[in-house]
Amino acid sequence: MGFRDLVCKHLAQYKANVIGIKENGTFPYRGKDISKPHILPKIHSNLNVLEQYRDQFFKSEYYSKEKIHRFFHHLNSSQALCFNLFYPLIAENACGLFLQFLEVEPKDNLIARFEEESHIEIAARRTSFDFYIQVALANKIFVEVKYTERGFGRAKNDNEHTNKFDQTYLPLVNKSSFLVSRCQDKKFFLEHYQILRNLIHISNTDYVVFLFPSANSVVYEEARDARDNILTDAGKAKFKIVLLDEFVLFLENKCIGTPLEAYYKSFRKKYLRYEIDFQQSAKPNA
Repeated sequence: MGFRDLVCKHLAQYKANVIGIKENGTFPYRGKDISKPHILPKIHSNLNVLEQYRDQFFKSEYYSKEKIHRFFHHLNSSQALCFNLFYPLIAENACGLFLQFLEVEPKDNLIARFEEESHIEIAARRTSFDFYIQVALANKIFVEVKYTERGFGRAKNDNEHTNKFDQTYLPLVNKSSFLVSRCQDKKFFLEHYQILRNLIHISNTDYVVFLFPSANSVVYEEARDARDNILTDAGKAKFKIVLLDEFVLFLENKCIGTPLEAYYKSFRKKYLRYEIDFQQSAKPNA
């Protein structure tokens, strides 16, 4: 059983046994509503935010206004995972722990946001980052979160994307000392479209982070390939790969004796409990 299937199987059990919802949710596919056990009925989509901070999140003056993705009611939604991972750090004024994990010098008065649009793209539809921290006026961290996605997105070599490459991205690539020269080639850029839309935001002061579970081997391979073959040495210094399982373990250890310790154990139960089954399935037959 592959990684995505294993996670979805676990989340289906989690929905029934922990959330207490037996009914399957649905998603549209080729004109039909497909029923899946790891999806919540849309009426219960708010239950995809963990209970400990659920009410606080949805009643907060700022974060309650976040634009919710179309498939937020899927328990494997990377947006929901992102909210569940970072909102408690925001609520407890503990985002410095993320900076500590990244080995970035922490600052006071951090600004943290979800679904932050690009500050440098000039386009009707700009790149949106799952999570963003402004550490200082000229020090930003852009975070792309993956969970069960099957890699990073590519773009069609059509008029729409050709025009966007020529008008929006090529000027940015030409000015960047953090991307290899091959990124100026349209075909190469479109083949690595989502990755390069993210990496173009690296600067002397700004970081880009890819965050995902270590067991998602496809995303892991593409992230390492981007680091090794798309970034210059200067770019590599401003790019971070964060493995979700390692970061959650770090938070559990750093938050011992606080409410966050119990919270991140419940986060692990939802998002990383599949690890045991995954390890067992990876063992060779006796």
